[in-house]
This record gives sequence, C-alpha cells and structure tokens, in this order.
Amino acid sequence: MPRFYVAKNGSDLNCGTKENPFETVEKAQSEVRKLIEKGLEEPVSVVVGAGEYKTDGLVFTEKDSGTADCPVTYEADGEVILNGGITLSACDFEALDDAEKERLYDDAKENVVKVDLKKYGLTRADWGEISAVGSHGTAHKYDDAVIRPMSCELFFNDERMNVARYPNAGYIHTEEPVREGVCLEPTGQIRRKAEEWEAIRNPLGDIRKIDAETNERVKKWKTQENVWEFGYPKYGWADESSPVVSINTETREMETKYVSIFGIKEHAPYYFFNVFEELDVPGEWFLDRENGILYLYPTSDLETAKIILSITSKNLIKMENVDHLTVKGFTFMGTRTDAIDAVGNNITIDGCEIKNVSGWAAKISGMNCCVKNCSIHHTGEGGVKITGGDRATLTPSGNVVTNNHIYSIAKIYQTYRPGVDIDGVSCVVSHNCIHDSAHQAMMFHGNDHIIEYNEMYDVCQVADDSSAIYSGRDYTVCGNVIRYNYFHDMKSDADNHIGIFGMYCDDNLGACTTFGNVFYRCQSALLLHGGHDQVFKNNLIIDACPKSQFSIRFHPYGYWQTLVKGGKDNQVDHHWLCLDKVPWESDLWRERYPHIAEYLTWDPEHEQRYPHYCEISNNIIINHKPIDILFAANLYHFKNIVKNNIEFADRCFVGIPDGDKLDLSNNRFKEIIPDFEDIPFEKMGLLK
Repeated sequence: MPRFYVAKNGSDLNCGTKENPFETVEKAQSEVRKLIEKGLEEPVSVVVGAGEYKTDGLVFTEKDSGTADCPVTYEADGEVILNGGITLSACDFEALDDAEKERLYDDAKENVVKVDLKKYGLTRADWGEISAVGSHGTAHKYDDAVIRPMSCELFFNDERMNVARYPNAGYIHTEEPVREGVCLEPTGQIRRKAEEWEAIRNPLGDIRKIDAETNERVKKWKTQENVWEFGYPKYGWADESSPVVSINTETREMETKYVSIFGIKEHAPYYFFNVFEELDVPGEWFLDRENGILYLYPTSDLETAKIILSITSKNLIKMENVDHLTVKGFTFMGTRTDAIDAVGNNITIDGCEIKNVSGWAAKISGMNCCVKNCSIHHTGEGGVKITGGDRATLTPSGNVVTNNHIYSIAKIYQTYRPGVDIDGVSCVVSHNCIHDSAHQAMMFHGNDHIIEYNEMYDVCQVADDSSAIYSGRDYTVCGNVIRYNYFHDMKSDADNHIGIFGMYCDDNLGACTTFGNVFYRCQSALLLHGGHDQVFKNNLIIDACPKSQFSIRFHPYGYWQTLVKGGKDNQVDHHWLCLDKVPWESDLWRERYPHIAEYLTWDPEHEQRYPHYCEISNNIIINHKPIDILFAANLYHFKNIVKNNIEFADRCFVGIPDGDKLDLSNNRFKEIIPDFEDIPFEKMGLLK
C-alpha cells in the first residue's frame, strides 16, 4: 500500500518515505493526487509524525478522493496538532504603565501583563473585530455589523480565557424596560408582518434600566466605547449580543445598538464584556484593537504557560465534493470558525480531538459519512452538525455519529448549538456522551433517524423552555426513534417559566417514538406540544429535582395560527412552508406517514392544534411529579392513548436502591408491568 510520511524534521525535497519524510501535509497531498490521477489500484495513506503544525487550513477536493476499494487516509502517528493559532511567548509580555494600572482594581494592577501583537507581524485583520453572536440576534439588520468571522480568542494552558466582563461569572438582571425598540414581536402586540420586518434596516434599539450596584461599577469605567452586552432579553432560549450605545449613570438607563427581536422584559439576564476596567480576575483578557495591545490576567505562572491566540478565519479542514477520505487521530484547534467543513460522501473523521475553536467542531453534508471516537470540547458553537439523504424519496443517508465524548460546548453562541445536530434521512447517533452546555445536547430534523445508547447530562444549564433532545415546528419530521438513552442531572440555573426536559417534541412535531430511556434527576422527562403519532413508552423517570413540577407534560399546540395556509394574525404559515418542501402527497409519503393527509382536512384552531394518534404508556415514574395533561376533554377524541403509567414514591419498592449512583440491576419492573421490556442500561454511553 502506498504510504507517504510527514514529519517536523522532514523536507519537501525528500521522497516522503519514513526515513526521508516530507515537511508539510500539502506536499504529501500533492503526491497522493498524482497517484489518483493515474488511477488508484490500492488504498493510500499519509502518515503525519508527532508535533504541532501551524496551518491556515487544508483544502481537499474531488482530486483528493479515493474509491470504495482504494480509500485515502490521512492519519496521525502520535500527538499531531493542526493549529490555526499563533503561540505568544512569555518573554514578550511586560508590565503595565502607571496610566494602565490606574484603571484597574488593586489585585489586577500588578498581575495583568501586556504584549504587542505587532511583534508577531499581526494586523487588525488577523485578530478581527468583535462579532455579534446569539441564535436570535438582529445584527444582520444593521449595515456595519460584523457577524463572521468571529474575532480571535485567547487560550492559556488549553483553557479559553474570558474577555474582561462584569460580572465575572453568571448574570446580572435588568430592571424595568424604558424603551422597546423596533422589533419583530413587540410586547403585548401582534407581531409585524414578515415582509414588513424584512424591509426594516437599522431598527431603533432598546433602552433598559440597570441596577444600582452595576451602575456604580459603570461609573468607574474610563470609557464606554466598544462596550458590549450579552444576554437573554426576552426568552430563555434566545441569546443575543449588542454594542452598548450608552449608559446614563444619572438615570441608570442602558441603550443597546441592536434591538431584541422579541422585545424586552424586566429581570432579563445579561452581562457586560470588552471592558478594560473589568480585567480583574485570573482568566480574563482584553484586546486594544486599535493599537494591537493584548492584556492578560494569567491563571498561573506565565513563564511555563502555553498561550495561543486563534488567528485563522478558515476551516482547518475544508472538503469539497470529496469521496472515500478518512482523517484519523489528529488534534484540531485555534480557528475563528468551524474546525472541519466537509461536503462529499464516505467521509470519516475518526479518533480526533477538536477543541478551542470558535465555531462548530465539524459540519458534514453527504452520504455514508461518519464521525466516531472523537473528543470534542471547548467549542464556541456546537459539536457535530451532519446532514444527508433525500427527504423527497426518503433515501437513507447512512450517516453515523458514534462513540464521541462531547462536552463544554456552545461557549460563544449559547442556544441552538447542540453537541449533535442531524438533518436529512436515517442518521444513526449512538453511544455518545454529551455534557456541560448552556443549551441542548442534540437536535434533529428530517426523517427516520435513530438516536440510541447515548448519555446526556448537565445540559440546559442556563436555559428555559429547553431540553436535552429537541425537535419541533415541522409536521413532516416523522419516523424518528429515540431509544435506550440515559438522561440525568438536568436542571437550569435560570428562572424557569416553561421548564427543562429530557425530550421535547415541540410545536406540532411529526411522528417520533421515545422508547426505553432512563430519565434520572431531570426536572421533567418529556414535553409533547401538539403533533401526531408521538409515542412515549416503556421509559423510566426517577427522582425529581427542586424545580420539578411534572414528570410529563402533554398539551395542545399554542400557535394554531401558523397552521392556517396563508397565515393568520400576521403569523407566518410555517407548517405549510414545511409541507411545501416535501412531496407529502406522493404515494410513498402517504404510505409511510398516513396521518399527514388526514390531519390537513381538520380545522386548525379546534382540531389540528390538538395532539392526535399519540401514546403515553407503560412508563414507570418513581419519586417524581405527576403527568400533566392539558386537554382532557379531547384526549381520546383524537385517538390518543394514555394508560398504564405507574407512579411510585419509593425507589426501593421497585428494586432501585438509594444512593447517588443509579443501580437498575435488581429491578422489579416486570412485576409491576408484565409487558415492560428490558432496558439495556449497562450499554448506554461511551463504548468501553
């Protein structure tokens, strides 16, 4: 098998053997291309030796493709780091001058150090401008906003440093609203028509009142120029950031440049960032973008630290129309965007570590693609986003996301950036462990996916109206199965209006089966919000948490106006737009999902909005809250089934001993429900 070698002590003038390796991956890539042009007769690989390689991104095209019989593999031999950042030397840092010290608090005066980035040949284009973030931000409506690429980040001994902020952790809360800007959904009013909102440019921002203690802090800032805020101005699932126009310390009024899309409310969580004076604890940094001076409050000894500034705004791996290519065993870090962006078929990412990137770890679009055995952590956005297959013909994608440890994600965008996001048809997501995120563990869209044997915990940390696994707002999302997953220790630090759930079938979702899962110490296990053919069966719900109000909530869809073709009350006919994207009237779709056509004959307000053909049965609920059903009068009229859900106050009665670690080995479930199927609890999570 042809094999080319790359090493730190190599030369691109060498022949690429193990004894005489190349110096760069690009040189090896060019040699592989020559073999491909001649026609591959056997598999080929590039072996990269241990070390750190500075990169501005590797690009693969159809010229780099293998075949089914002769795949191409790029693999690491030892720890191989592909770094899009630059290493800052401790000896280049120096103490602050008196004027700079005067602006800081006492402990910071002697501990904060600075470095001139121009010493490294860097310019403002390299470190970038502050970019607006947030899943529901409105920056795109402003002429001078920067959204992509994100600005540089600083990592100290592999830990992401915080841009100087107040408070140092958590959130402060606004007081009463003063002026709500020109937004899509004004408080207490019907939302603007879609075409009207689309036409508005540079809408007037909001003014909110800040608390007295924060106001005293603001008075100590020398300037308010380039100060930003980040928070959740209306809903616990809609984050946004905005430059601060001004803070009037006489009236305690803060004006933001960007408007909140859904309006504003009292007691909304937020924090300030990019404030020099708030550089007051270890782990914070500040960049004077005008002069290229970087300030840092180190977390440990500067002399022995590894300090990385992310620079490149390119993907570390970019694939375009690639086939039969595997990337194995590399560490990726230090980009201001997504680490891997791949389009093609039969692409595999195996055994890689992806960390300290501003965007997603990997975005992949294609057929028979796989992300497996990876460690993904400390991303600015999500983990793996993958799509493939053909929804029109329901052709399976063959995509797989398996045995990945995904944690500490969504550190910049804090909502709708899950550990795994799947779309298309028939993706299998299995044996992943996902934890430590402000919002979701997984999202799915499309058809016939299987999510199984995963472990999810400590997610939805600061959210409301959210869940570990989420899908919604599309009646055509059907055929999905969520089985044999372990959800545990899920609650939010935020004020909960709706709550936090293990599984959330939202806004009239289509057919989905949730079977054989374990929900342990979760605020709630399930919310079914409208929809059809939803099955929640044979699940265990064990131990409530202090904010728990119910174990299961089952209620009608609240926004029936979106079901009306042509819209009603300025609501977009969202569900009809989704229907228009698939051939739901075809014989194939009518056979696979027969209730869609029936549903569309019903009245939106009085029939369509109610769940139908749903089943909640054979669930065992232990030491938790009751089931909450909000439409008892119509429950069975729409062919729903709710039966044989058994509730117990005592774990020991069902054979589950007390203790922090869940032990199901001696359960009595079949004595309680004879047709209860065994749950393979020991198989859930990462493969051993």
